[in-house]
Amino acid sequence: MGSTLVAVTTDRRRSLPFATLTLAAIVIAVSVVSMNAGAFRGASVYDLRAIVLTLARVDDPATLPVVVIAVVLVCGWAERLMGGARMLFAYACGGVVTSAAGLAVGGWETNLFPAIPLGESPATGATPVPALLAVAMAASCFTGALWRRRVRGACLVSAVTVFLYAASASDLFSLLALPVGLGAGVLLGGRRAGMRGQRSSHHEVRVLLCALTAITAVGPIVATLWGSGAGLLSVYGWLSYDPLVVADAVTCAAGSTIVPCPDAASYHELQPSAGWIAALPLVVLLVAAWGILRGRLAALGVAITVNLLVFAGMTALFVVSEPDMLALLAQVRGTDASGAWQSLVGLLAAALVPLGVAVTLFVCRRSVSVPPTTSAVGSFFASISIGAATVSVLSLAGGLLAAADFSPRPTVGELLRDVPLRLLPPSLLPGGWVHAVPTTAVSQALWYLPSAVFWTVCVAATARLVFSRSSVQGAEDRVRAREMLQRGCGSLGFMATWPGNTYWFAGEADAGFAYRLHGGVAVTLGGAFGADRCREEIGAAFVEFCGDNGWIPVFYSVDDAAATALDALQWRRTRVADEAVLDPRTWTPAGKKRQDVRTATNRAHREGVRAQWVSWSALTLVDRVQIREISEAWVADKSIPEMGFTLGTVDEAADPAARLMLARDASERIVAVTTWIPVFGEEGLTGYALDVMRRRHDAMNGIMEFLIGAVVEQLRADGCTLLSLSGSPLAPHRGGDTGDLSAVDRFLETLSGALEPAYGFRSLAHFKNKFQPQFCPLWVVYPDAIHLPAIALALLRCYVPGLSLAGAARLAVRMRTSRRSSTSTV
Repeated sequence: MGSTLVAVTTDRRRSLPFATLTLAAIVIAVSVVSMNAGAFRGASVYDLRAIVLTLARVDDPATLPVVVIAVVLVCGWAERLMGGARMLFAYACGGVVTSAAGLAVGGWETNLFPAIPLGESPATGATPVPALLAVAMAASCFTGALWRRRVRGACLVSAVTVFLYAASASDLFSLLALPVGLGAGVLLGGRRAGMRGQRSSHHEVRVLLCALTAITAVGPIVATLWGSGAGLLSVYGWLSYDPLVVADAVTCAAGSTIVPCPDAASYHELQPSAGWIAALPLVVLLVAAWGILRGRLAALGVAITVNLLVFAGMTALFVVSEPDMLALLAQVRGTDASGAWQSLVGLLAAALVPLGVAVTLFVCRRSVSVPPTTSAVGSFFASISIGAATVSVLSLAGGLLAAADFSPRPTVGELLRDVPLRLLPPSLLPGGWVHAVPTTAVSQALWYLPSAVFWTVCVAATARLVFSRSSVQGAEDRVRAREMLQRGCGSLGFMATWPGNTYWFAGEADAGFAYRLHGGVAVTLGGAFGADRCREEIGAAFVEFCGDNGWIPVFYSVDDAAATALDALQWRRTRVADEAVLDPRTWTPAGKKRQDVRTATNRAHREGVRAQWVSWSALTLVDRVQIREISEAWVADKSIPEMGFTLGTVDEAADPAARLMLARDASERIVAVTTWIPVFGEEGLTGYALDVMRRRHDAMNGIMEFLIGAVVEQLRADGCTLLSLSGSPLAPHRGGDTGDLSAVDRFLETLSGALEPAYGFRSLAHFKNKFQPQFCPLWVVYPDAIHLPAIALALLRCYVPGLSLAGAARLAVRMRTSRRSSTSTV
């Protein structure tokens, strides 16, 4: 009773972040006093007292509530991870060190490199925002692999973005707070992994690519709305300004030699809101970013193309821009004319950023693997082409009819030459390219509307390409295959619905195959599915289909029933795995050989660990984040890339037909997860097959035995007749002597041994043996041994999509190294 009371009291203390609430109160008090009485001002920036007080001071009343909320969220999270004292140390000491470093860097840059745009020089110490970044970086040293990478990535991207695009004095402090906070976290006892790279799942790579694309799209808006004009990429803010200005009631183009701007006391843009047209290409990038997150290959192509177009445009601006012209533009826009050289340097940097983004997206393209249909791509390009042609024709016709409304009056040749320029947002048009300016409302409409209409069409076409389900290659076939699967399939049959598969359907029969094509080898994922899947002519028809296309057919991981149906081909077959099968109606944990299962179950009950059978849609956001974190930690430990084909990921668990069995500890934290795919027979759902197993490093021993035992009980209650622990891919079959194996068997034995240190296929097979299941062989059926080299490479590419020959060689070296290190450890 006493220990229970202590535990409850401890939980309550943890739920009340006293240090965070105290810090939030201090920020409110200092800010209110400073706003009302002007206190703490006028002190030297090198005064320690002033620096400390600045860390808790917000001068803008509208910003104060936002900062207080950020303090509660960031510091509250950090306090739960590393305690109140450590959090306050990271905030106070991290902020002071950041202030000192920022003042030193600002003075150094101003005195030694005035021509290089690094930002405004600091006039005060760091504000609460850099201190919060230092806290977040320090707290990341106390998190798991997933949140460590996400928190650091978010802090790095946000700090670098505002520093490069906005570059206020506070932004310099934010950038310097990152290494300061990381050092504070290590000093306080956090992990010393630093910023070293870790292997990520395909989902996490897509998250990072999405963030990179979105941030570079939002950056120019940051430069426009909040930029100081002194940042390295502040030149993007200039691109939102309309080159057409009015000076002394005269419309002119800044930087133009034909319609130059006169010397005047003041200038204002002809259409101040015209700069928002330049945001439409950024909207295209944001739509593409969302598509990248969903794995759409078309979205990746759009993002790469737009970034390359921006690179080409910024390069052209850099080539044609001169310091004198930039000085004139600075004068027109009311900025410091001495920044002309800074703008020239900024143009060069602004050209390299989109190029770097495009290269990064291309290099990481293998994690974005959902291809579009040919018709969807054709429709996309048709929409863009028709929109461009229509806008160009109307713009030319309008220019001919309203030529008198421009000054000076353009010739037909000049109108024809300027037609492609009408597709550019007006603010992106260099003033030196302007030969005539609009002087009436009609001519202004002809100047501004064409680009707005064209880029609106681009946004709509991109959204249709990215969001439409019908634009995904094989979407209709996947729906048809899903319906056929429910009329009969093997235990691995539901894997046919996963992305990356192509489908073949029998003409007259209710049957089909899911296959993947690599190097002229068509590898099926299991046997046929559908009500007629066991008819002999189905396999022969698929072989004929492959022969018509010049492919080598291979039937991989087929069960006895499917292999028997293929006997009429008189092909070779080799046993590639053993599927562990249980009957939930009769299986019990009784018996000496199942002692581990009973022990794990009893320990789980003692420690308050419970199992939960649930679908992905029923999970909360917090639950999903925990599952992702567990999975990312598992992937980070692997020496080779995340594999696919017959090896699922957490992404496939989101299917409405799939189920998860979770293990929750006494505090309701998810400590382990297993995912299960349905198996259908002639009468419908017959059971489930195991797909993914993941656990936390600190989960209790035997957690997986406990979960599988719980699944048996669940399926028994649901009246299911089958529970499959699946096969262990490439694991050697049970029994037999290695010396009696055929050449194919020896090849699979070698490949299994090479992959064992990374994926543990043999260990997985040994684990399944604890349940004393019935082992059913899975076969690969192939035409002739002469095709084995091509088949082996095709199988490797199925498991590691996008693998090239060079990549396969590097992977073999890593596997060999991993195997040697494992052997030496043993």
